[in-house]
Amino acid sequence: MKLAAPILCVCVLAAAAQAQDDAVPQPSLETVPAAAVVDAAPAPSSLLRDLFAPGVFGQTFAAAVSDQIRRFPVEWGHGATHGFGARSASEYGQVAVGNLIESGVQAWHREDPRYFRRGSGNFFVRTFHVIENTVVVHATDGTRTVSLALPASAYGSWAIAARWYPDYLHGAASFFHYGSLNVGMKAAGNFFREFWPDVKSVFTAH
Repeated sequence: MKLAAPILCVCVLAAAAQAQDDAVPQPSLETVPAAAVVDAAPAPSSLLRDLFAPGVFGQTFAAAVSDQIRRFPVEWGHGATHGFGARSASEYGQVAVGNLIESGVQAWHREDPRYFRRGSGNFFVRTFHVIENTVVVHATDGTRTVSLALPASAYGSWAIAARWYPDYLHGAASFFHYGSLNVGMKAAGNFFREFWPDVKSVFTAH
């Protein structure tokens, strides 16, 4: 229980890093009608962005700090050089692989990578919008489609990363557990996108 607060803070930082690393502004459905989505579809993601964008390193650092606090996995030690270095390299590999998978599936399935804010309504209505629009996304032609990029990236990146983790993390239970955590981080990033403009407006109103 003592580790819950710092780990939660790290997760928030990782979600913020993921959310801030967008090449295009995240529009609101209040100002961008669904029928106009296709007219403003962003350019495809690039290899350099997937591997070296600032958000990649922000997510890597936040996740590595979380792993270091939890000593996950314990076999990698707890030193500043060996333990944290190994965890940082591991998390960078997982983030980069996840980005590459996500971009590839988005291009193949013609998914628009942007999150469209609701921008109005009460907290529960907007939170439901976050969850719904994490799973069901806009296509590049303006229609709606179930996201294939999300599960492919979330579970695929862990399936690959598990190869360099200890053997006991190679099973189906770990695959489902850590893949689902990756899905949760994506939803957290969209939650940040939905509500951060409101929080920021409080501090910039005067």
